[in-house]
Amino acid sequence: MKEYVRPIVVVNEDVAEGVFAASGAVVAGGAPGCDSKYMNFNWQAGTFAWNSTAKDYYGCVGCPAYRPTGCGLKIDEAYLAGATSYNVDNGNRMPDWERAGATADRMIDDANGLAY
Repeated sequence: MKEYVRPIVVVNEDVAEGVFAASGAVVAGGAPGCDSKYMNFNWQAGTFAWNSTAKDYYGCVGCPAYRPTGCGLKIDEAYLAGATSYNVDNGNRMPDWERAGATADRMIDDANGLAY
């Protein structure tokens, strides 16, 4: 498959089952995806509130695919169409705090400060 085809979602109220969309580090056509072991394509805005974890405090901020309204890997039409210009970020698509070595549960508070 060389071209992204947007899936069609149909709701059937008579069925008690769901459909799980595939996710992971590789998307259609073998293009690399999210490199974060904590975020895994689940975009999250930062709360920037004391006494929260690094994941909650910063969210996806600092990731090259970060967009104010969501993950660029899910919303950028050029990426979804297979643009190879996104390959310059291979292995680097993760929040700054994760790239710096912090874990998702690292507390951000008065004692730990804002440093990763």
